[in-house]
Amino acid sequence: MGLSQTTLILICFVLLVYIAFIITVSYTTGALRNVLDQYLNLDSALYNLISTGTDYIHQADTGKTTSTILLNGQNFSKNQIMLIADSTPYASQGHFAITSPCDKKNPAQPIFQVLVGRAPNLFSLPLGYIPGISSAPIMCVYHGEFGFGDPVSDIALKYVGEGNLILKGPYTVVITTQEAYIPKVKSFEELQHPQKGK
Repeated sequence: MGLSQTTLILICFVLLVYIAFIITVSYTTGALRNVLDQYLNLDSALYNLISTGTDYIHQADTGKTTSTILLNGQNFSKNQIMLIADSTPYASQGHFAITSPCDKKNPAQPIFQVLVGRAPNLFSLPLGYIPGISSAPIMCVYHGEFGFGDPVSDIALKYVGEGNLILKGPYTVVITTQEAYIPKVKSFEELQHPQKGK
């Protein structure tokens, strides 16, 4: 019993499709293996550059640090500024929290501005009021995020309340940084004080 010509053509076509599929899979797997090998080689080269290179300057370092500054006993007059952090030449990204007295009628409006940036270019950091753990007017808690735009190496407090203020309670500033890096453009402070021996 012989096979018809149409059946033979159909079998040949199926075999050709199968062979084309095998060749495509082999080529794709090889190309993927090539890309993976290139990635591993680049990763290995970067590792060697960082670990053994004498001229390599690491541009970013992720590592969490927290600083707590006690404000009790500090005296402030209106518009007085207190520098509380300077990480020059590094810039940082992170979280800022402060506890302070506040206005009982408007506790969401803090009596301190937080100025961040690279001196002398500092701008006011928007602060969020946390009513759940605040007790106006004695203790109010505010927080904000910094360094997710322009580089921040300097942080200062500016008293914007009325009259003079003497902090007698356990008031604090907490600064948590998640990343520090060297900005591409030198800061004003670095330009003022060039490194010796160059």
